[in-house]
Amino acid sequence: MAIIKWLTGKSRGSLIPLSFGFFLIAITLSFISINISAAYTTKKELTNIGEAAINKAAHSINLLAYYAEINRFSSNKRVPLDCMAANTQFHNLISQALLANRQIRVERFDCDLYELRAEISISGQLPINIPFFNLNQIDNLQITTTVGASSAYMAN
Repeated sequence: MAIIKWLTGKSRGSLIPLSFGFFLIAITLSFISINISAAYTTKKELTNIGEAAINKAAHSINLLAYYAEINRFSSNKRVPLDCMAANTQFHNLISQALLANRQIRVERFDCDLYELRAEISISGQLPINIPFFNLNQIDNLQITTTVGASSAYMAN
């Protein structure tokens, strides 16, 4: 009896708008997760490129300070770095590297006698533009990372 009433009765509504809304939410969340994972992957690659360049630059030894043994009375004897040579080598290595066909910029390079620190960045757009969220601030993304290295300890 209930089936006959249901078949002959009028429909109270449709689930199509609700289903369509859930579909839009699911697609939007998948687009957002793809963009977040792409930004995370780019940051990891940028960090790897920066660490490789800063470690290579940390091999620039200040020979005058090394042979003068400026830290001979220190308990932590470390190899002194040549900051000018390290800066030049770091900038050369970063300028040769491309990430997602984009140039990497050196925002800051700091060097004291025993440590190097650099901040590098890349700017670009997210891989998927979400059509109903037209936010230009989010579409143009700048990813920045800081890398560092220190000189090796000398054997006594």
